[in-house]
Amino acid sequence: MDVVLASASPRRRKLLLKIAKRFRVSAANIDESIHSGEPFSKACVRLAEKKAEAVAAKEKGAVVIGADTIAYLGQRNFRKTDDGGKAKKILLFLRGKTHYVITGVCVIFPGGKKVKYSVKAAVRMKKYGEKGLASYLKSGEWKGRAGCYDISGRGKKLVAGVRGEKETVIGLPLRKLRLVLKGN
Repeated sequence: MDVVLASASPRRRKLLLKIAKRFRVSAANIDESIHSGEPFSKACVRLAEKKAEAVAAKEKGAVVIGADTIAYLGQRNFRKTDDGGKAKKILLFLRGKTHYVITGVCVIFPGGKKVKYSVKAAVRMKKYGEKGLASYLKSGEWKGRAGCYDISGRGKKLVAGVRGEKETVIGLPLRKLRLVLKGN
């Protein structure tokens, strides 16, 4: 089976290696904006589908996997940023609270069949201090991560616990993806 991951994320690549030993990577360049009033559960699936479609158009005959991750609390979402000031505000807002991370996935099979779904996890953040937060921000690891932390790296020190699949928080929920790939 020829598998293509429609993502440049090294974390998604590492996760996919756990269930697919051979695959290629082809990043999709799409507008990742969330529409006003769009539920996050719908937005992440829509964006995953757009990524998968963009890559499937040039990768005929391959199984293409697209994914998109959104961290949120209430109506506020915390998308990836490269702005240190924004990241600090987000992490201060999340400190001591439980927020949600939802990852949408779209798998497009040769012939056009699509399987789309989302998986949600709850993440409880520690009440970290200014010093620990400053050290984490200085590391730069938060760049390009939903919620401005990487639970698979140094950012795990900011997290008190996860309810749900940790891989959902990292960016590619594997349990269901494994079943989807085996079923076709």
